[in-house]
Amino acid sequence: MKRIMILSIMALFCANAVAQPAEEIILKKWNSGIERAQFIVEKKNKQTTAIMTNVENSWTKDTMYWLYNPPIIKCDSLGFGWTTLTLKKNITLSMNCMLTNRGDETVLHCYLPLSANVITNIWLASEETAIVDMETGDQYRARRTFPDSCMGRHITIMDRTVNNSMETNKVLSKYDDLVDFQIIFPKLSANTKEIAIYGVPMWNLRGDQIQIDNRPITKDLNKPYDDAPQFKRARLVSEEKDYNEDDSETWPIYADVHLIKPVNNSTFALWRTKDATYLAIAQKLNRMQQYYNYISGNPLERHLSDKNGGYYKLLKVIGFPTDKIFGVNGYSGDYFAYVMVFEPLPEDVSVFSYYINNKFEVLSNLNVSELRANQSLFEYHPRVIKK
Repeated sequence: MKRIMILSIMALFCANAVAQPAEEIILKKWNSGIERAQFIVEKKNKQTTAIMTNVENSWTKDTMYWLYNPPIIKCDSLGFGWTTLTLKKNITLSMNCMLTNRGDETVLHCYLPLSANVITNIWLASEETAIVDMETGDQYRARRTFPDSCMGRHITIMDRTVNNSMETNKVLSKYDDLVDFQIIFPKLSANTKEIAIYGVPMWNLRGDQIQIDNRPITKDLNKPYDDAPQFKRARLVSEEKDYNEDDSETWPIYADVHLIKPVNNSTFALWRTKDATYLAIAQKLNRMQQYYNYISGNPLERHLSDKNGGYYKLLKVIGFPTDKIFGVNGYSGDYFAYVMVFEPLPEDVSVFSYYINNKFEVLSNLNVSELRANQSLFEYHPRVIKK
């Protein structure tokens, strides 16, 4: 009898050991803004501490949860473009999120750059945390977190060596390492298209609307090349007058731009042809006249690059000038697209980076297949006004 019990336990252990995690289907990836942390370096042992400063729940009286082995992933594995800047005694951290379906649950991944040996005053989620379907009003309340015990508690991430030996303490990680905090919800309906996420303040999720994509991909992305996109040309309504970048009265003004359905601001789509690479970007008008500047010339040059050192320069922006400030007329709430044309990406390039050097910004590990799948989001959609 004892032998049977042992064999049963071994069989159960083996079954659990080989069980595979459920496949995750990505619904949305986005950058949720930046957060600032106070950065402290101890003179004696060079140990670094980052104290998160923008935590709405800082008044909450709770027990601190010490997390010694956070789940770590590499930023490169996600295809996010992000930066971490050190500003004297402060650091600004780019906060990224990803929403997925995993089995019969929906998972919100909240990524935190590991910027110090110790990171403290982290707040992830609580009983306030929920996803709301913006069409039906259905509320999906947070079930739990991963790691466990992060719900409704302030968190400190600490390397074990900090407690064990200050003299041998090692740097916890580099900026390209991320903690993968997860908040688990009931699975969203397959018909859900637009949501709002509440109660995740450190990732700036306070009810802003987010579009998710459950569309089946019908376009044949196995073909190496696309046809060049056809975008509506903006109409020049006011020509430049002795252009002076310091005088808005001299800037050219455009109207009747290529309108699209609302999408997340700065959504991208890509068309790869043999002669050029077309990169479309979504923009939102916050005012009835808004200004832009696409700098192309050295030393502040926009370009694409791949991991093999390939360099693909900006050739033009379709319908708009480069290296000059110009205005776009429309309606507040308009979503429109502009298209940049770069030198052609080779067929074997599947991932690239987009350099926007005049903004000191790099969007890294952009996936060609994912951006090609976004092409339908940029179809022309005329403005509809109801009064």
